[in-house]
Amino acid sequence: MDVQNINSGNQNGQLNQNVQVNQNGQVNQNVQMNQNAQMNHGQLAQGPGGVIPNVSPAYQNMMYAPVSKPNVVVIGNSGVGKTTLIRTLLADSEFQTEITKELRLYDGPNLQFRLIDTIGFEYGYLNQVKAINAIKKWTKDSVKNNNGADRQINMIWYCIDGTSKRFAKRNVDMFIKSTSFWKSVPIIVVITKSYSKIERDENVRMVQEAFARNSKTSLNLKAIIPVVASTYRIDQGVSIIPYGLDELLMATNFYLPEGRLASMQDVGRYRLAQKRMMSHSLVGASTLAAATIGLSPIPFSDGALLTPLEIGEIKSLAKMYDMQFDEKSSLFQSMIEAGTAGVVGKTALGVLNAIPGINIGAEVLNAIVAGTIVAALGEGCIYVFEQIYTGAKSANDVEWVKKSMESEAVKRIMSRLQPIIGELQERSATHKLTTKEIVAIILKNIK
Repeated sequence: MDVQNINSGNQNGQLNQNVQVNQNGQVNQNVQMNQNAQMNHGQLAQGPGGVIPNVSPAYQNMMYAPVSKPNVVVIGNSGVGKTTLIRTLLADSEFQTEITKELRLYDGPNLQFRLIDTIGFEYGYLNQVKAINAIKKWTKDSVKNNNGADRQINMIWYCIDGTSKRFAKRNVDMFIKSTSFWKSVPIIVVITKSYSKIERDENVRMVQEAFARNSKTSLNLKAIIPVVASTYRIDQGVSIIPYGLDELLMATNFYLPEGRLASMQDVGRYRLAQKRMMSHSLVGASTLAAATIGLSPIPFSDGALLTPLEIGEIKSLAKMYDMQFDEKSSLFQSMIEAGTAGVVGKTALGVLNAIPGINIGAEVLNAIVAGTIVAALGEGCIYVFEQIYTGAKSANDVEWVKKSMESEAVKRIMSRLQPIIGELQERSATHKLTTKEIVAIILKNIK
């Protein structure tokens, strides 16, 4: 592997680092900045139209609110010198160097960011699980409590011991497990105790090769920086002075704006995934209720029983996507009108009439149609609400909502009602279908 040296800094105070990945899968990255590389806490990169992808406008506003400082989490094995590094950067001589028993948040007037000291990765399965779970708990609490940028992890320092001369795959695996939530956050590998100038390049190469074996993590690897956190005495009159700390601070400040955006997107993706999961569950429950109504002896042509169910489904889905439901608004009227009495219901009946040789009892057929309409309506609403929630579309664009509801819901019915009926006919030939079986087949095909 072709590896270029890391310079401690030139006369202009620049940090020159080349972390490379060639066609053989080796890490390729360039870092270059000067001492004036300062972080602007109030600016974040945005997509077209000022929209941050996968993040709701409401959450974006919360993230743009003034925050004290971004957060850098410091991770690594026990004994690598995480706490010593933090102590030095905070210039706190009274800082205690005891083994960290829990995650601790540290701040200092001389830093533009806060540091989160973590439990060290110990040898032994139980200790490793404890360390990983501590970081995951911090993440879970920060997302659950809606603390915004004040609690999000914006960068990761992964510390390894420069004197150990080994960096096993399991080290990377533990690191990935502990930070799996923050898939986009910048990573800086800090090689602590880098006393030997000769071994610094060797250690950088070792880290490059370890990260190159995990392509996803390699994308977030921004810099590999050897450091000496505090003066190390070799012999009487011979000491190694601190090294690499300026480069570490410059790299951190340079990438933290990217880190703030990355953590916002990671939280946004998580929340969107949670909403999507709960929404699909709600559509499933609504489909079950609709199929039950369809199995009743009341003629399906009378959709009065389904309409309240559809309104309730739309209202509940709107709430999940943080939207205020107003039945009289144009947005929700267009969704309600698309249901049983509208294009969705008409399409379902049209497709049904076009299927030859249906051999299913009338009640089961009613259940299929009722469940399919409600399921298709719900999935169409999920699509529309997600587009609005992420800021990709506006709730005021009623014409788009109408077209989307028609295209999304109708598309599902047109392409999937026949397979649904086909599977149900095949199964009903062997036994009497239960309502849950009918719903399971509908949902499997309609999503």
